[in-house]
Amino acid sequence: MLLIFLHFSKLILPLESFLLKSLSPVMNGMYLTSSKIKTSYDKQADKRDLSAIVEQQNTRMNQLIAENSRLKSLEDENRTLRNYLKFLSTKEKKYLMANVISSGSIDLNSQSVLLDKGTKDGLYSGLAILSSEGNIVGKIINAKENISEVCIINASRCQLAAAIQNKEKTVGIAQGDLGLTIKMEFIPQNADIKVGDIIISSGLEKSIPRGLVIGQISHIKKESNELWQAARIEPLTNLEDLVVVSVLLP
Repeated sequence: MLLIFLHFSKLILPLESFLLKSLSPVMNGMYLTSSKIKTSYDKQADKRDLSAIVEQQNTRMNQLIAENSRLKSLEDENRTLRNYLKFLSTKEKKYLMANVISSGSIDLNSQSVLLDKGTKDGLYSGLAILSSEGNIVGKIINAKENISEVCIINASRCQLAAAIQNKEKTVGIAQGDLGLTIKMEFIPQNADIKVGDIIISSGLEKSIPRGLVIGQISHIKKESNELWQAARIEPLTNLEDLVVVSVLLP
């Protein structure tokens, strides 16, 4: 009560002024310190909030990426199936659709894939495997009840009776070359072949008819002192993107 009376009567004004002046630096320091603490706290809170937002956005982005990948896979599969339907509807031969379920080997010299169809579906060794464009991409080399192994045409152990669509209708053997491309050797030196010529199945294999496209000549090796010439063949189908294939039935 006394302090209140003295304050309002201004009797202790000089003392108050002295104390305020003396304590002013301390009060300023405390204010600045509290302001810094508050600012730092606000920044940390903002960082936490921003981190939470970023994490949520990353989670959502990953979900969208996964969903987009799934939709793209479905789109690719639907496109492949549409191409097959378009191809098969114009042919009179019998075909069986099959899914590629895994790679049978990582060795390029024995590269193969596995199909989800087998002997119970009427499959056996020697049948041709076609892409959605109707190109031959391999043949069955081993068939079991529910599964079949297919050698891809660029695998070294895969050989196809082939013919060049030139004037001479030159025949030979097309064989995979280290899983990278296809080669055709022992072509007579006098055979008229050129880059761009189409290589087809010759029809000399029991279960593979003539006329299935194997690929296109991309390079010719011809030496004047040799009896034979050789050609490198590039497949007209991406052999790494085989998901659904058709088996040509007799």
